Formats: sequence, C-alpha cells, structure tokens
Amino acid sequence: MGIKMTVEKTLADIIAINSVFPKEEALEVFINKYLRSIGFKTQTSKVQEGRPNLYAERGTVGKPILFYGHLDTVPLYGNWNTDPFKLTRVGERLYGLGACDMKGGVAAILESVSQETDRKIKLLFCVDEENISRGAWHFVHGHKSWFKDTDLLISADPGVSDKTLGGTGVITAGRRGRTVISINIKGISSHGSEPERGISAINEAANIIRNIKHFKFRNHPNLGRESLFVREVHSSATSLSVPDKASLDFDIQLVPPSTVKDAKERVQELIHLLYKKYILNPKTKVSTEVKTRDTPYMEPFATDLKNKAVRKVFNIVERASDKPIVNYGSSVADDNVFSNVLKIPVLSLAPQGGNEHTANEWVSSKSLEQLTALYKLLIQEF
Repeated sequence: MGIKMTVEKTLADIIAINSVFPKEEALEVFINKYLRSIGFKTQTSKVQEGRPNLYAERGTVGKPILFYGHLDTVPLYGNWNTDPFKLTRVGERLYGLGACDMKGGVAAILESVSQETDRKIKLLFCVDEENISRGAWHFVHGHKSWFKDTDLLISADPGVSDKTLGGTGVITAGRRGRTVISINIKGISSHGSEPERGISAINEAANIIRNIKHFKFRNHPNLGRESLFVREVHSSATSLSVPDKASLDFDIQLVPPSTVKDAKERVQELIHLLYKKYILNPKTKVSTEVKTRDTPYMEPFATDLKNKAVRKVFNIVERASDKPIVNYGSSVADDNVFSNVLKIPVLSLAPQGGNEHTANEWVSSKSLEQLTALYKLLIQEF
C-alpha cells in the first residue's frame, strides 16, 4: 500500500475522533496505542483532568530528530457541506475538522515514523494549542530536561500568512507574538441632563480608539508590521448618569524585538500622548495592565537561518521541492513557546490546506503525501 493511501487512512481515523479542546484524551489514547505498536516508548504528562500531553521516543542512532503536533482542534464553526468528523474527498481536497490545523500534519508524522529505522526519534503531542497553550507551557516547565539532546524542533502546524497556508516546499521560520492589554478609564459622573458637568468614560474610550494610529507599531523585515484591534469594550450607567467607568482591550500582534512588557509600555506612551494633545481630559484617570490569563502570552520569534541544524533541514527540503519558500506566520502557535523558552531553532513543515478555524476545513491530498515522504527523508538524513 502506497504512502498516499496509508496516510489518508490514518488521517481519516484521527478526524473521526472528536478532539475539540478540552476533550483531547481520546485522540491521545489512539496515538499512544499506535506508537507503542511500532516500538515507541511512550509517556504521558497530565495537564488537567482528562487532558494528557503525550511524548515518545525510539531508536539509538544519532541526535534525535523531534517532531511536534497538537492534539486539539477548534470547535465547529459555520455550516459544513460535509460531516466534519468524517474525512471526505472532493477532488484533490480532503475535508474534515482539523484536516489542515493540524491533524493532517499529525497523520504525516505518524506515517513517517512507521518506517523501520534505528534513527533516534522524539515525538511530542500537546493539548490546548487552540486555546491558551496549556499543554506546551506545562511541558516546557515540567520536562525541560527532555529537550537537552535536541538541536531543533520540527512542527507540523501550518504557518498562516498572507502568502500561504502550508505546503511541502514552505518552511515557516518564525511567527508573530501576541498580547492583550487592558485599558481602564475613570471619568466623572454627572446627571444625565447635564453631561457637560461630567466626563463620560465612554467618550474617553472612544477618543483612545479613534487614535490607535498613534500607537508606535514596529516593523520586522520578515514578519512585517504589527497589528492591533480592539477586542472588547465595556461600560454602562446604572441610572440617569454619565458613565464614569469604561474598559477596553487592545489585542496586539507583536514582531521582534517587541515583548509583552514593551507592548504595555507603548500603550502607556499612547495614553500619555493623548493627554499631551488634550485629546483625553486631564481629569480622566487611565490605567493599563496585561490582561490576566492562566498562561503567559506568546512572544514573537524568528529562527536563525544560519544555524547548522536549520541549514541541514533546508538542504533536505531543497532536494525534495523545486523552490522552497521561507515563510513567517502571522499568528501565534505552540512554536512560540518552544522557541522562546527552550532557545532551540523551530521550523514548521506542514501540508497545504485552507479554511482553518471555519467551516469546510481541508487539506491537499497531494501535499499530505509529499509531506509524509519529506518527513521520512528527514528521519533518514537529518
């Protein structure tokens, strides 16, 4: 049976397993059993109840090659034309929830490691990537020594950008980061019949939003310009009164050398500028903070293309495809965690697809076949 048929069968099996976060355990059990059947020593690491990370290794020859995939998918969105939990072929496209992001990549990993080899291979599959990356954060802090003999991590998560979404000849070598900054505004209440006596916190929030253009956006030669959108606005009055409290959240996508701390400081600079220009009332009180969540926000990263292990991967990919493209992801992934915490090079090689995070998600059958062959080649030659 050829690569194409076996990898599609594997993909069909894992598409049929609902692993919408936080219900990844059934998929972990399936992959665990599969890996044990082909000689891998597997272990699990409990992130939360019913949410295990899975890590495995096999072989004794050479430094390990490490492949990474996440176990979860996003929830169902929109109106599907096919059963999202049944892999469905329409022409060259294979449809199913997670087909592109990222069960296609997981299937390619599983098929590629089924070949007989003494080459040392490490595999890691984490939960919660589509949420707040609990699995990746849990693993890098609890099992950091597991990576000590690893020179490079190959992720199967497609690097979404304005240029592409995966593809065998596409090497994603960096991703933007992200943070959410909360802005809390305190105005002065007054009777609603005399609004001029107060300071409306809603009006002041609107003044900030209208002047986002004054935020000091950074540019990166590969990751492009940072972006910012208003994620949430909240305010209300409990009586016939001018509202004196409001809050809004800035969702900021970062590029190097920006950091989460630096982003907060630039929001504060924006607020100071608006005071200076008398766009904000001097009597208005504004405070900023990084919005609280259970895991840290992701810092951006760009992999050093001159790194020896990175160059080795590039040489192998160049032989397997005509003109490989170096890509940079416009959104965060677990890759950000591994790059920034472990300080090892991270590259993403994923199948081509589309409609991630929406209805009718698909992956290219040909690309899936090619990626499996490429992974096999990397195992043999890296």
